[in-house]
Amino acid sequence: MPSKYWNYSRLRSVHLEVSTLCNSICPWCPRYDNFSPNLNPNIVEGAYTLERFKEHFSIDFIQQIRYWTLAGDYGDPCTAPELLQILNHIDMCNPSSAIKIHTNGGMKQPQFWRDLGMLFKKNKDRLVIFSVDGLQTNDIYRRNVKWDKVLSNMTTYSNTGARGEWDYLQFKHNEHEQEDAKKLAETLGFKIVFKRPNGFEGGPMPARDKDYNVKYEIYPQEDNPIKPIDDRVKNWIDTLDITETYSVYNKRDTKVKCMANHSFGAGYEVRINYDGTVWPCSFFGHLSRKHLENRYVSKPHQMQMNDIFKNIDNNLNNKSLEEILNSDPFKEVYEGWEDNKIMLCSDSCGHRRTMDDIYKRDSGSGL
Repeated sequence: MPSKYWNYSRLRSVHLEVSTLCNSICPWCPRYDNFSPNLNPNIVEGAYTLERFKEHFSIDFIQQIRYWTLAGDYGDPCTAPELLQILNHIDMCNPSSAIKIHTNGGMKQPQFWRDLGMLFKKNKDRLVIFSVDGLQTNDIYRRNVKWDKVLSNMTTYSNTGARGEWDYLQFKHNEHEQEDAKKLAETLGFKIVFKRPNGFEGGPMPARDKDYNVKYEIYPQEDNPIKPIDDRVKNWIDTLDITETYSVYNKRDTKVKCMANHSFGAGYEVRINYDGTVWPCSFFGHLSRKHLENRYVSKPHQMQMNDIFKNIDNNLNNKSLEEILNSDPFKEVYEGWEDNKIMLCSDSCGHRRTMDDIYKRDSGSGL
């Protein structure tokens, strides 16, 4: 029976992880193991080719989709060698579709950014969001992403007249550059959005080397204090039985209002990881291959998620997207909203609203 929410013919938005390759080594990124440069052992490395994209998404389906988000938890979309070919294919099939790309902006040559800008300037609903956390301090968190190259690429893209935005994670080490960033964003014609970073799991964020030695520590901005993790919570997680996860939040009086896509709401968007797995939203996609050995944050959520999907084939390498959604793979997820049984949903789109916390910032705007 088709899903009550995620119905193939009703989909209007796709959040696609087009690549799990990356030029950056951000300490908290789930692509890496325990804040080090070592690759998460659960990662499947690679990038969508145009051929694979066409296999997964028919022309009819592309014409149905109004909104594409190309962003990844395990890689940067602009590392995909055939990204421009994929974007041109989407444009040919559906020139009115909106497209949003999230990138650190520190890769490839100016011609790539010029071509991307020329393609996007044709449609005001297409934009690139540059995730750049400071000016000269950018590579403290985004290790290997050099400011001079980022600035050159942002400028090249801006000069085409295409729409761009700047996401800026606020850390203690980049507070002094925020006013200059606002001025630069205005020069580029970009809106700038200041965000609260994740990654402080009871203490400062360690930036480790390949031997897991702490090279330095990263702190949030002063008005975003680190919350310690109580030992009782750690002990509870260490001894947690999977069945307990479904009753943890039952007494919450808040209701889950799924925001799988901020414009369309529950059921109108799917998240698709590079490995082919299909998820109800980006929160599930993010957690799906996260390596949480010796970690506590999100561990009960992942345990529960793995339990829900243990007997479900939600992979495009085995079935078409229509076949997957027709099997109602997310039934246990949406049926669990009523009693806050699904921890990830309750935390992300119910009690706490994770994205509201992240975006609890003043925004500057460009032209």
